[in-house]
Amino acid sequence: MNDMTSIAKPRAARAKKTASTTATDARPNAEHAADPISTAIVVPTAPQVFPLRTLTRAAENVRHQRIDEDVTGLADDIVAHGLLQSLIGYQLDGKVEIVGGGRRLAALREVKRRGLIDGDFPVPVLIRDIGEAVELSLADNLQQRTMSPVDEFLAFKALMEHGTNSPEGLAKRFGFSERIVKQRLRLAELAPEILDALADRDITIDAAMAYASSQDRDLQSKVFKVQAKRGWEPHRANNIRHDLKMKGMSTADPLFKFVTAEIYEREGGGYEDDLFDEAGAERQLTHPFLVETKAREMLDFQMVRVEIELQRRDDLSPAIAGYVVPADLRLHAYGTQSKLKAPAGFVQVEKYEHQKMWKTIRHNAIDAHVLVGINNDGELVAWPRTVFVPAEQKHAIAPPSEHMGYVPPDPAEIARQERERGVARWARRLAVPKFAGTEFDGRAFWPDIFEDRSKAAVRDGVPGWLVTVQIFAPDADIAAAMPAAEERYDQAIAERAAAEKAEEEAREGETKRRDDLLALDPLPAVVVIDGEAWFQDEHGHYGTADDEADVYAWRYLIDGAEIEDIGETYGTREDFDAAMAAAGAEPVAAKEVEA
Repeated sequence: MNDMTSIAKPRAARAKKTASTTATDARPNAEHAADPISTAIVVPTAPQVFPLRTLTRAAENVRHQRIDEDVTGLADDIVAHGLLQSLIGYQLDGKVEIVGGGRRLAALREVKRRGLIDGDFPVPVLIRDIGEAVELSLADNLQQRTMSPVDEFLAFKALMEHGTNSPEGLAKRFGFSERIVKQRLRLAELAPEILDALADRDITIDAAMAYASSQDRDLQSKVFKVQAKRGWEPHRANNIRHDLKMKGMSTADPLFKFVTAEIYEREGGGYEDDLFDEAGAERQLTHPFLVETKAREMLDFQMVRVEIELQRRDDLSPAIAGYVVPADLRLHAYGTQSKLKAPAGFVQVEKYEHQKMWKTIRHNAIDAHVLVGINNDGELVAWPRTVFVPAEQKHAIAPPSEHMGYVPPDPAEIARQERERGVARWARRLAVPKFAGTEFDGRAFWPDIFEDRSKAAVRDGVPGWLVTVQIFAPDADIAAAMPAAEERYDQAIAERAAAEKAEEEAREGETKRRDDLLALDPLPAVVVIDGEAWFQDEHGHYGTADDEADVYAWRYLIDGAEIEDIGETYGTREDFDAAMAAAGAEPVAAKEVEA
């Protein structure tokens, strides 16, 4: 081990290789020849050598995501070729806090665990003060292009928090445009759950940039939760921007007109009124998402009736089997620009002169889904110029060439398909238990067999159908049930309000608990997180009894833990030991801090 950076046997080809890093580019760039940054004297980059046992990963290390990624492979490379690059850090109370090279430090500890080196193994470290060390760590990771985007955003934010930097200055030092630096700083301010999703690669950088188009973190969180529940293409940038724009909804919006002020207010919606607005002016809504949610619910409910009405229209077709709604629910005078999702097995067909198209659909009994939405007057309407038909029937509706004509399906095949559908409807009806002798006897009625709106469903893992039955209720019975109905309604409202209050109180409790922990002064000697004890070392950092585990500053430790996992705190080690003894648990050795 004469070569201080090598574990493998030295080779002549690299005998003069050192572990020192080189300046990124010491030559002035002609474009910035007059800039102070460009003309500054280049600081020497010769590292100093320290024993491995004195090194610890600093809380200021700019890389936090995937820090354990392929440490074993890096350890194997160090065994084979030696440590080819120095670490970056600063000295504090006899220890060396590593700001750049956290994975290399972890890999060296892995090599030590294998018994190939010991705690005295010499490691080259480029020593700087804390602020400069953070900057060098960021530059180091950017050069390697292996840094997580989230770590990059937060590193720029950390550099700005030193108070002596500006976006313009950082742009010059790191070779970015000032606009890009400002974008990174904006992205660093995203809601925590969005940053976590980006770090876990659950969303794309485009999605993150879409969320950052609003600086309202509460709004970002609300939109993120809505997007996460979407079953189709969640977190698409266009959908995110659309949802964020919903914040500006007013009483003039077609969706609000459709929902009506009465329903909006009854559901808890409010207004952001300007005291200087003239009477009758538009009012901004405080709960635009409530409007969209209610509009979707009301549209689906009303379509049960409207779909039957469309089937009975002479200019459309009884074969209408469903409907499609634009993503934003709106239909304008020109239709819609929103992306439309065709039902499985169906394709979209558009015809300005739609009468002939619907005539073909009627005469050939082709299943069709009609486009519906809410117009500018707040009315639920159909758009007959756009229709969705089975893919194999597309050329019947829109033949590639008009002169080729269209040969309708064989009448025998049409009759066979209709018979198959009719038999299936009767089979579902006959499978329903008889009403005779039950409380539904004389009150349950079947709809017309050709207007059966039954739907496929799965209940308790069993596939089947929800068969349509009409239940007759006399007006006298309905009137008699009104007192009980009022009680049921009030109970449901009270239960929902109680549940919302409990959720809000739980959130407030978590926030208060985290704030109280972060405000502790002095900090505890021991804290239990998820059943594991974390001990404070002489530098104020916390680590577990595992000698190889990383250590964290109190703020990072608490912010990174789930609040429900954070248990008791103990002012002294003696308090913790006494609690362990009282519980009959084995003593826990604190993390050793090597001198």
